[in-house]
This record gives sequence, C-alpha cells and structure tokens, in this order.
Amino acid sequence: CLATNIVNAVSFGPVLITNGEPAPPETLASSVNPRTAIAQRADGAIIMLVIDGRQVHSIGATYQDMGDLLLDYGAVNACNMDGGSSTVMHYGGEYVNSCSADNGQPRPLPNAFLFK
Repeated sequence: CLATNIVNAVSFGPVLITNGEPAPPETLASSVNPRTAIAQRADGAIIMLVIDGRQVHSIGATYQDMGDLLLDYGAVNACNMDGGSSTVMHYGGEYVNSCSADNGQPRPLPNAFLFK
C-alpha cells in the first residue's frame, strides 16, 4: 500500500484479540491442537506463543485458550498463525518446543519470523 508505506505483510487467522478486546467466543470454535500465535502489547512489545500438542506432555490448545493466555500477558492485538506440525520455535540455535510431526522432527517451512 503506497498510501500507508507498507512494504511487507502477512496474513493469518483467526484474529484472537483486537484493540484489547477478545474475539467473540463463537468465532473461536476449535478443537485442541498445536498452536502458534503472534501478538502485540500496548507498549509495542511482540509476544510469540507456541503450544505443543498431540503429545503426552501437551494435548494442545483451542483458539480461546490462546486468546485468554495472550490477554494474561498483556496482548492488545493477537492473531493465530499456522499450527499443527508447523508449530515450531527455534531460539538460540535450537528448537525449544516438541514438534508434533509423526517423526518428531520439524518439517521444512517456507516462511519464518526472524527477530534480531
């Protein structure tokens, strides 16, 4: 968008929180699964949330669970991102969650959020 100077964008959903208000529960109907979300606090800090699922140590989360947890951490805007076997977080040179893929290994992903 030339008018807003946006040069890069991504799309995902559903929206979990908008301007501090949680999405209506009826828009967040879902089962428990591995989930990934990105959010922003009022001070501009970015929150990234990854919840394992389909495993003995974690069954996963619903969209509602994700929104509630992000509200607890002060999120004012939040969106669900791709989940399932795409739910992977890499930090400090290693994977910090347990991938739910059949082989237990992260699958190749065509995109990522990188923070430096």
